[in-house]
Amino acid sequence: MKVNWKAALAALLLTGAAATAEEGNLNLSTVVADVNTRSYTKQAPAPSPSDAAPVVEPPAPLQTNDEYSHGGYLDPAPAVAAEPEAWTLFGKTPSGFNVGGWVSGGITFNADGNNTQNGNLGVPFNNVAGEFVANQVWIYGEKTVDTGGNGSDWGFRADYVFGADGPDTQAFGDQGWDFGWNSSSQYGSAIPQLYAEVAVNDLTVKIGRFFTPIGYEVVAAPGNFFYSHAMTQNYGEPFTHTGALASYTYSDDTTIYGGWTMGWDSGFDNFNNASTFLGGISHDINECTNLSWMVNVGDFGDGSQLRNGNNGVSGDIYMNSWVLQHELTDRLKYVFQHDLGVNSSVPGGANSEWYGINQYVIYTVTDCLSYGLRAEWFRDDDGARVGINTAGAGNYYNLTLGANYKPNSNIIFRPEIRYDKFDGVGNPYDNGTDNDILTAGFDAIFLF
Repeated sequence: MKVNWKAALAALLLTGAAATAEEGNLNLSTVVADVNTRSYTKQAPAPSPSDAAPVVEPPAPLQTNDEYSHGGYLDPAPAVAAEPEAWTLFGKTPSGFNVGGWVSGGITFNADGNNTQNGNLGVPFNNVAGEFVANQVWIYGEKTVDTGGNGSDWGFRADYVFGADGPDTQAFGDQGWDFGWNSSSQYGSAIPQLYAEVAVNDLTVKIGRFFTPIGYEVVAAPGNFFYSHAMTQNYGEPFTHTGALASYTYSDDTTIYGGWTMGWDSGFDNFNNASTFLGGISHDINECTNLSWMVNVGDFGDGSQLRNGNNGVSGDIYMNSWVLQHELTDRLKYVFQHDLGVNSSVPGGANSEWYGINQYVIYTVTDCLSYGLRAEWFRDDDGARVGINTAGAGNYYNLTLGANYKPNSNIIFRPEIRYDKFDGVGNPYDNGTDNDILTAGFDAIFLF
């Protein structure tokens, strides 16, 4: 299918025309703000680094940042004084119990006309080309903890997702738990989070399976500005961990994290015998700036044979991520992320290293409309992280222009145009024949 790129770009830029007319509507961005209240503040009890900006209480689907993967973006728009309440399934009870979720789906075309199930392979989470995809049918139940810094409390969290993104959040690291819960080659289910929490004063400990606090982008659709995902998140970071993670609110500006996990994306059985430390720190430098650093280091696994007959990862892992978020103005926000990963002491000398830089600029036009730009460089130094089609070691670049239109508290529309370029050995795109790909995508999210 041929795509009229001029028309697509015009449609993206003109999204604002309809949105501007509805400036009086509420800022649904704040709905997402809780999902990704900040990078690393995925630890529920801890105040989100991005909490430097005032945030309106979000509707049911979101909860403390902790509940979604990697980090997520904080809406740069100033909080509005009052908004119509979003429709929710039940609403949060005074004791912290809540049930919510969302449904998201969209379509992505490429300029090559390769409208197949893997026509967009190399564009994370958006492999399918030229047909509508139900990405996430997501529901969660939780009881949040809240001690107010004094006393004790308990809580829990359970998330279930079905859709094209389901297999991406399964326990593929050690192939236990929900690995293989697929209904077809394209769709599957997962339970990416299932944990209990205990809080005493300023200390909170979660035990179970939970999203990683590493990085900026997240798995949950409402937690990201863009429909597509960064290469760094998909190929260079974990999605989930199983183990225990503590967060300590040292001060109003600083939260410290530390815990033990069974490596990356594992279930509860730890079939690959991984053992790693997960921790870091998040600090509000001032009212407009937050800096977070997270690290995962230890025994990556012993290379045990897994259910599909392949061997798991082995050797040692060191992976850290820096995320700086700065609100340049009330409407303009800048994010800088740097990741470094090293897999060393691998039997046979198959060590690998990867690193990169991601930058985001998000501009809020009205309470309903915002534009975003993502510029990414990801280096797969040994060809061990991406490995799609004929690609080996090399540099991956992507530039994404997108918009968020939020007509009310329950709906988000996310059109985008994205260009990816590979500079290295082989070709990752269009069935291994191209070193670049141009895509245009659009999705909608309904929160409940």
